[in-house]
Amino acid sequence: MGNNDFFTVTYKILSYLKYCYENGINPDPNILNADTFNISKVQFGRTLQMLSEHGYISGVRFTQAKIEGTVVGGLHNTSITVEGLQYLAENSMMKKAYRIFKEVRDWLPGF
Repeated sequence: MGNNDFFTVTYKILSYLKYCYENGINPDPNILNADTFNISKVQFGRTLQMLSEHGYISGVRFTQAKIEGTVVGGLHNTSITVEGLQYLAENSMMKKAYRIFKEVRDWLPGF
């Protein structure tokens, strides 16, 4: 499993949003962005869109751009849902990724 495959990026995003939820803070767009996860803006947008469509996150606004596809805006109100928390707890692939990354602090600056 690579550092920028879907499941790893999903785990990182949901973990960061879980951290924000547990600490009563809004997500920081300087952290919640494509560069932090070492992926393209297109992959980041598509990943957030899939997470939103499956009910794992809420509060993300999407617009369509002709050239790049999905554009993400308004991440300040993004939050993890009960389904997202459950996904983190139950998904064994995510647990394996957690062992690889150990803590959010290992891969997110500013903690």
